[in-house]
Amino acid sequence: MQIKSYLFPIFVVAGLAQGCSFSASSESSSDSSKSSSDSIKSIISSPSSSSANADKEYQIKIMDYTTAYLSTAGFERAAYIQGISEIATEAGITQWEDDENTLIGIGRALKKAKLTGSVYETYKKSLADAKESRMLIIQKGYDQQ
Repeated sequence: MQIKSYLFPIFVVAGLAQGCSFSASSESSSDSSKSSSDSIKSIISSPSSSSANADKEYQIKIMDYTTAYLSTAGFERAAYIQGISEIATEAGITQWEDDENTLIGIGRALKKAKLTGSVYETYKKSLADAKESRMLIIQKGYDQQ
């Protein structure tokens, strides 16, 4: 039995809906499938996805980096900022200074490092560039830890 050419797309769509796979006989069709598949994989694994798990993992990276940096003998703000920027860039975040997950991670790190009182306030103010909205989010992270 020969399939009419106009029916083939219907069978393909029906097969895909049922989870069947077809192997393409032409290279261009195969290449198209691969590029579509790669596009979907990159979207799914994109660091900009807003899943709660990805947000928590990012916060933990920021918290761990900040905690480690706070434990060094001297805190060099410029070097610290560069490190945070690199972590944020890897996660697809371009404006980390105003990113809630970044600031929450910093706040959690300040609590984990057991900073309190005026020492905590000094770090919080410095890392937030004395911007009230940023300091509030850092405080939120501090309170969550």
